Amino acid sequence: MFFPRAFLAGLAAPWVGLRYMSDNPKLWRYGILPVAVNLLITGLLLVLLIGGGAYFFPAVHAYFDGGFLWRIVEAFVAVAAVVAALVLLVVAWIVLQAVLCGWFYDRLARQVELRLGTNPDELKDAPFVIQAVDTLRVVGFLLLANAGCIAVQLIPVVGSALGLCGSYYFTCSTLGFEFFDYPLSLRGLRRSEKLAFARRRRPYTLGLGTSVAVLAFVPIINAVFLTTAVTGAVLLHKRLAKK
Repeated sequence: MFFPRAFLAGLAAPWVGLRYMSDNPKLWRYGILPVAVNLLITGLLLVLLIGGGAYFFPAVHAYFDGGFLWRIVEAFVAVAAVVAALVLLVVAWIVLQAVLCGWFYDRLARQVELRLGTNPDELKDAPFVIQAVDTLRVVGFLLLANAGCIAVQLIPVVGSALGLCGSYYFTCSTLGFEFFDYPLSLRGLRRSEKLAFARRRRPYTLGLGTSVAVLAFVPIINAVFLTTAVTGAVLLHKRLAKK
């Protein structure tokens, strides 16, 4: 597995999904509602992010009105605050997606599987309780991992770079896993089996998660591409399952 090629394949999944849905327009009947819900989720989270930043940074700046060293401390606090805000935004987004869009995404993934020729008897419905527990586990992991990454930023010189890289890796790997979860859950796999798949296909998972993370912060466009990312994840999983 050539890492750059695999990473790019994951990165391109939402666009591949868009092309597939354009070629199969009947699939949009399963995608239009999550697109609308995504618009509402994005609008709400962006308002919270912008409003929180407009209040937080001027308030914090008043506490660091000093010399050069205080400016360094202020810069660290600002970076840590941005990382924390983005992580909380992703966590809120994951929860809202699971609650408001998960059922629609499952239906879309099932329809894509059927169009790809998957035997209907192979497809199962994931119980809501299990999905809810898995979402809480993901949220807990993200919070703990990124708390550790923020702490790493305290290390002089290299801390900020290591912390940011760690935060990127854990967040995007988790997002990629969340989207691969749709075709994996349809096959009734246990959580340990899903994690094993994501680890074996780490570059694909990281690429898909990176694409999702970037698109999540692009208003309006993201509502469409986050839906097509589900289709792209199904197509990519189908391709990887043949290897």
